[in-house]
Amino acid sequence: MGWWSENSWHWKLENSRNALNAEAAAEVEELQQILTKVAPKRFVPDGFSWPIGGERVYVVRDYYRKLIMGVDVMEVQVCVKVALKVLWHSWMPSKVKIFGWRLLQDRLATREQLVKRGILENDERCFCVFGCSQEGDIRHLFLDCDVARRVWEKVANWLGLDQGYAGDCCSYLKQMVERMSKLCSVRRAAVIWMCTSWCIWKQRNDVIFENGVRDIDEIFHNVQMYSWWWLNIGNKQKVFCSFYEWRHSPINFM
Repeated sequence: MGWWSENSWHWKLENSRNALNAEAAAEVEELQQILTKVAPKRFVPDGFSWPIGGERVYVVRDYYRKLIMGVDVMEVQVCVKVALKVLWHSWMPSKVKIFGWRLLQDRLATREQLVKRGILENDERCFCVFGCSQEGDIRHLFLDCDVARRVWEKVANWLGLDQGYAGDCCSYLKQMVERMSKLCSVRRAAVIWMCTSWCIWKQRNDVIFENGVRDIDEIFHNVQMYSWWWLNIGNKQKVFCSFYEWRHSPINFM
């Protein structure tokens, strides 16, 4: 592989070029070019050193920065960044956090998105799965659809909040958190919002894949059940109440 000469190492790769195909020979040439930059030190033990970053050890942050260097990264709006941070630090299952990340950035596989990606044709199949004559985009599905609107009204009545919101999903979350700020922490308010959105999405999938039917009462019941479960079982600061108490007076235990 090489030899020492006056404390300097000289590489020499032994290979039978006639036995190598063109691809292998090119790889050998590439290896030789790499080795020219490697200078072993005599009487110094071998070791491992990470060349990226200043800590000389493997750090995920440094490798991530190396990977995205020169990549056109999508700019995220400030309000979305704040909403994502709130969701990410709230207690809920990881798959629900990922769902929330996709929801707030319009990355869910709604019918509108499937049409844009060429998976669905631009016909009646792109309309809302709940029977509306509107395109099934993310705002309609979670805010404007009659099913979603009535679910949010039930949730607002259940929590004793004023009804009516304006804007997109991110603005919806912000307004709901502000209205609940005097009643509970931001994270708990975010759990209620995320749980409602998650249950609407689950019902949408049941209609498409399980031949289910739109059922507003079922969605609302699931909101109550999942929110109680996530806050009462998974959160370190538990709600400490029965499901019956949670259904009838959630604010007392927020």
